[in-house]
Amino acid sequence: MRTGSRRYGPAVAVALSLAAAGCAAEPSQQPTVRTDKGSSGCTGPRAAESKDADEAVEIAVAHVDTVAEQRFAHVYTGLRVDDKALALDLYRIPDAAFDRSVCRGIPSNVTVRLHATTTPRTELDALVARISDEIPRWKSEFDLRTIAASEEGHVEVGVDKPKVAEPLLRKAYGDLVEVTYEERPQLRRS
Repeated sequence: MRTGSRRYGPAVAVALSLAAAGCAAEPSQQPTVRTDKGSSGCTGPRAAESKDADEAVEIAVAHVDTVAEQRFAHVYTGLRVDDKALALDLYRIPDAAFDRSVCRGIPSNVTVRLHATTTPRTELDALVARISDEIPRWKSEFDLRTIAASEEGHVEVGVDKPKVAEPLLRKAYGDLVEVTYEERPQLRRS
């Protein structure tokens, strides 16, 4: 995880009243999605429901999770929170309807920055599960230490021998796999 950011996947439960309030914007409140150097973004049209930054971000994250889970799992990849800028970095396969639905329900004091990916989170999660199930397959070649779906549209696999593991994992699982070096966890006695 990058310093100063939090990652979120779809929430398990979100209040239905929040979803209804977020999707019921009047036509005059339709968000404007602007393009800035290859990515786009918006500032939500909803009144700032909270002056507390953490609470405003949580409202925005809950809204994105609801929209992604209910109607747009086929394009949603992930989300990262930028606490300093009071912004969400939203990774998705570009889809105008998803962008409008997200931007419509965001509090006015939160910015959404939209980033293009090519793979939905559902596909990444399935690949993480497949690699996890096959960990014993690689024991004689390298030590597979971590597996995680990245909101940026790939699966990060941490191993002890990246040069050995990368060609084998890419051949087995495709180009969505990014291999990195991962240290062996150390147990500390106190």
